[in-house]
Amino acid sequence: MSSTTEYEKLISVLEAIDIHHEFKDEWRNDEAMLRIFIKIHIGNFLPSETDTFGTYLSRLRDFKGMSNVELAKRTGLTEQTISKYLHDAGRTKESTLALMIAFELKPPQIDAVFSLAELRIDRKTNYNDIINYYLENSSSESVKECNRTLILFGFLPLTNIGTDAFNR
Repeated sequence: MSSTTEYEKLISVLEAIDIHHEFKDEWRNDEAMLRIFIKIHIGNFLPSETDTFGTYLSRLRDFKGMSNVELAKRTGLTEQTISKYLHDAGRTKESTLALMIAFELKPPQIDAVFSLAELRIDRKTNYNDIINYYLENSSSESVKECNRTLILFGFLPLTNIGTDAFNR
């Protein structure tokens, strides 16, 4: 087992996603199993009634074990911008979408973030199809890939990450 702090974080994540499983207590002292269990149940990590856009993103960041530096690398946003969003100070639709893709969210979480951010993507357009594809098929490089795809289709990228190949 790593440090007590790391173990406590894993246990708090299990409690946050409210997992009810017969083996949860048996696996409580097995860090590898806890991590697998959490990964399987990540879609259950939804905002609480008191969460704001910023507090939920902050909890997601902690839940995913990411730092603002890692999020900046994944999204192309500055650490300052990420910190601003985590403190509910302004946001853009494009940056919010980049964060959602970088977090590799599941559909219930995507809906929750859209609601907390008061965003909608409801028209059927090529732009929205590209965004939805990367929301549904995200990985650590997805924001970069999404930006490149948007440029290829003649759209502006969400952020600047991955756009150097297109001289933008």
